[in-house]
Amino acid sequence: MTSAALTSSSDTDWPRLLLGTLIGAVLGLLLLGVVVAAWWLGVARHDLQRLTASQGLEARLEQAAGPAAFGLTPVYVYDPDGAGRDWVAQTAPLWEAHGHEVRAIPVGADEALETDLARLAHRWAEPPRRPLILWRDGEDLVLCRCDSPRARTQARQALEASSSDAEPALTAPASPPSARRPPLPPTPKYPTLGPPPKTEASAPPPPAAAAPAPRATPTPRLPGDPAPATSAPAARATPPASAPAPRRERPPRRTDPPEARRDADSLFF
Repeated sequence: MTSAALTSSSDTDWPRLLLGTLIGAVLGLLLLGVVVAAWWLGVARHDLQRLTASQGLEARLEQAAGPAAFGLTPVYVYDPDGAGRDWVAQTAPLWEAHGHEVRAIPVGADEALETDLARLAHRWAEPPRRPLILWRDGEDLVLCRCDSPRARTQARQALEASSSDAEPALTAPASPPSARRPPLPPTPKYPTLGPPPKTEASAPPPPAAAAPAPRATPTPRLPGDPAPATSAPAARATPPASAPAPRRERPPRRTDPPEARRDADSLFF
């Protein structure tokens, strides 16, 4: 009886387990779908799209809109219904300041080109999103479906970044070379206690020796000429000053009394 009760209870639990598993899987898929939809609507659908092997499309864009000015990168705008006319008019001067020129694609100029652009405006099952903005970035053609503020912000940032990479960096004017300082005198290997010695000015060169005056030759003397005056003899040299005579020393004065002096004299004789 006990085994029969267990068998009946297990048979009734299996459907419940399968139903719970199925409900959990469905809820998980729904949650995953909500996350993917939120990511797509919030981020992915506004991202820029790169078109590879687009040389033919770019050539037709240039033929329809005309070439850009020299030195500027063309930015092609396709807006047949005028949804972004005001935004393009406000943003065009900013792009031109960064080296880009806005080139509008006229409606009805090229039917094949308009067919390709209409196909690019659709992405999956979405309705067409305009305006379309296309520009060259490296080897690819970048497409922006600029129908939202997020997409327009990404397009503006990408254009500014491409212009900063393409334009040469503006270098500051080279400063004039600084005057070279005169070489400093060599410093001693070991520090000195006193102040450094002063540099002595070089002595001026000695004056040039004066050339000797030419010696006058004596005039020949003829008979009857008066005798030439002779120069007075040179004054005698003053005798050298005589040395002072040596000073005679006086005998010491005797201070003994006369009686003692007389006794001494008598004793001597």
